[in-house]
Amino acid sequence: MVNKIETTNSGKKPFTDNDEALRLIDLIQQGDSNAENELAELGSVFIKAVAKQYVGKGLSKEELIAASRYGMLRASHKFDKSRGFTFAAYAIWWMREAILQAIHKKKITKEERI
Repeated sequence: MVNKIETTNSGKKPFTDNDEALRLIDLIQQGDSNAENELAELGSVFIKAVAKQYVGKGLSKEELIAASRYGMLRASHKFDKSRGFTFAAYAIWWMREAILQAIHKKKITKEERI
């Protein structure tokens, strides 16, 4: 099931050991903003799968996907492949953190309006 979630739409290798993802991460860390969009496209299925876990928690589907994407891109800036983790294992923490922060922020905003 993990490979099903972590594969891209184009049938490429699983996102977890995709050499293209690691190449894009290197470019992102060098300041290439176009590589961010390419990485988000490469991991779009992964982004949506993580976001789907939080449906019904207070954010729309689009907001969840946006937060998940933000978390993955944040992870790409901080990722250090020399530490021995796969990017997907590292990124999922940042993706979930971004989603949880967005949910919390929306709840706080709603409470302030009341």
